[in-house]
Amino acid sequence: MASDPLFGWDLTFRTVEKDVKRKSDIIIAFIHWNLTKRGFRNIGVGDERTLSGDEVKSEVLPTGWNDNENYTLRYLFDEKLYILHGLNTDGNLILNLMRSEDLAVSNVVVKIEDTVKEMSGPIDKMLPSHKDLMYNVKRDLIDTLTERSTTTIHTQTGDGSSNRRPSDDPLRVPPRPMPGVNPDTRDLWELPPANLPNIGRSDLDPFAPGGGGMIFNPFGPRRDIENPGLGIPGGLPRGAVPPGARFDPFGPPGVGPLPGRRPPPPDADHLPPPGFNDNMFL
Repeated sequence: MASDPLFGWDLTFRTVEKDVKRKSDIIIAFIHWNLTKRGFRNIGVGDERTLSGDEVKSEVLPTGWNDNENYTLRYLFDEKLYILHGLNTDGNLILNLMRSEDLAVSNVVVKIEDTVKEMSGPIDKMLPSHKDLMYNVKRDLIDTLTERSTTTIHTQTGDGSSNRRPSDDPLRVPPRPMPGVNPDTRDLWELPPANLPNIGRSDLDPFAPGGGGMIFNPFGPRRDIENPGLGIPGGLPRGAVPPGARFDPFGPPGVGPLPGRRPPPPDADHLPPPGFNDNMFL
């Protein structure tokens, strides 16, 4: 029955049983069988990364597949070339499956002696842990590579979910509304209304209507145009600040003497301390 997870293995092993020389050959045959179950077709041995167009697809291992200690097999899947490398080292068989189109690689490592117990017979005797091996091969060697391209295509040709506005994300915590913005407003990402007092707005937005910047405007509505030198002892002479110039005053506005008013008392630092007697000029 096709629903049997081991369907086709006996036939695959019968075609290579006479060629098996070492335990790692059985692992390669098992990997090959798993690949063919997923739609891969073998087109020979070698690591040539180009296709000539006249390759013959087959479900059986090619002649000379295990002539060397290491393995290199070529496969086609969805008209794309894949190369299976098997490297024997320190009792392990390191398997790499590479997609030549973008050099994407998946891999799995199999301990030969722990995996292969017999060189012939039923699979339960040859590969007692064949269920775990089948799962690891499917997950780590095949699906990791074949599903990666599907995910990429879906991301690029999806329904544009990556372009959703932040407010469309059901898991997103909404930000605090800005001062003066109605919390019930549907779009909290818009700028606040122009009549909202916003210090520094004109420095960030040169087209903002109204609003002051970080540099004090001596001709603004809160500044005495006739006396831009308020805060300076004696004030500034008329014409010291050209019309339209932005002037940073030397002191805060409104602290200098105004016409008709008594000057403020001198600062305590202007008077000598009690008992001070300076006789340096005597």
